Amino acid sequence: MKYLAVFFLIALCSCSNKMHKSFDYNRSDNPWSHAFKDRVFFSSLKEAYKRDTSIFKHIEQLDALNPFDGLTPQEMKVADEIGISLIQKMPAPAMCDGCLFGMNYFMATALHYYNSKELDKTTKQLYKKHKKSYLISNR
Repeated sequence: MKYLAVFFLIALCSCSNKMHKSFDYNRSDNPWSHAFKDRVFFSSLKEAYKRDTSIFKHIEQLDALNPFDGLTPQEMKVADEIGISLIQKMPAPAMCDGCLFGMNYFMATALHYYNSKELDKTTKQLYKKHKKSYLISNR
């Protein structure tokens, strides 16, 4: 009986929608941070697939990439540098059966980095600078 109660509680908690909010750009608590992280992500993929520039030409025909354009040119440059560095510093793939020369886990790396505490920390630090410079320039 005790195990049934525990199982019921676990099942009830896992069904709850309150555990994870659904994402919506229109209700973002910090669109600047999302835009910065998105820029890092897109920059890393552009660096990874730079040998075939047609890939992003096709993507940009349909995808607006990010609905927020509040990043300064300097902030965009920093995001681009982070994304490019991520790809350039990637080690060769490990345990990659059938991988040909030049293949790597580019997309997986970019996705995992987007969701990393490392990028979150960097983004928070840069957002503080952004807010401070925004406040100073609007006095």
